[in-house]
Order: sequence, then structure tokens, then C-alpha cells
Amino acid sequence: MYEGLKDNKNAEKWTEDNVITILSEVCTKSENEDCYLMEKAYKGLLTVSNWDYLQLKYKDNATVLGIIKSIKDNCKMNLTQAMLQGRVKETASIFLLKAIYGLVDKQVTEIEHKGSIHINLTMPDDSE
Repeated sequence: MYEGLKDNKNAEKWTEDNVITILSEVCTKSENEDCYLMEKAYKGLLTVSNWDYLQLKYKDNATVLGIIKSIKDNCKMNLTQAMLQGRVKETASIFLLKAIYGLVDKQVTEIEHKGSIHINLTMPDDSE
């Protein structure tokens, strides 16, 4: 490789400013109440590969990650709201919330203790 081309950012397509602009457009699309999936929000602006690449490339950039989080949160909220209004079946929305957005059921385990517990402690004698 030519030394002059090492770390050359001149031809970089996904600059921070460019990514913030595109993701802001995606975020605006995700605010539409029928946008349940991130793919619908970035359709026409990014490919699945672009979306994955940008999340990885800017994983340490608080601004970009904040916009991505807003997009995901908008889609989750839209999906949940549509389920509550009966526009999306509960089973489908629960599946999507778990599979795509990583939500899990909360399990509460109750333990009932019957009887008593005896603990005998023997301490060494300090006088030795």
C-alpha cells in the first residue's frame, strides 16, 4: 500500500456529519405511528448492511448512538401502542418485542420457607 494512502479519510462516505444527517431523517420517519420496525424507518435511506456497519463504526460516538437509540425506542413505542389499540395482534407484537428489541418476560420466583433453620457457629478460643 502507498504510504500516502494510509489513514486517508478523503474518500470516506460515512463521515460523522453525513451519518448524523441520514440518521436524523431515519429518526423522523420512525416517529410515524405505523413504523414498528427499524427496517421500515431506514428503508430508502440505508441498506441493512449500512445500518449494521454504522452501528459498529460509531459504537463509541454518543451522538450517533443517541439517534440510533431514539429510532429503536420510537419503533418499540409504536409497536406497543398499536398492540394496545388492537391494530397489531398481541402475539405478533410480543414476538417482535422479544426477538428484535431484546425485551424479556420478567419472572418472579417466590420461595416459601417452612420450618426453621439452625446455624451453630464455633469460634476459636483466643486464650491459647
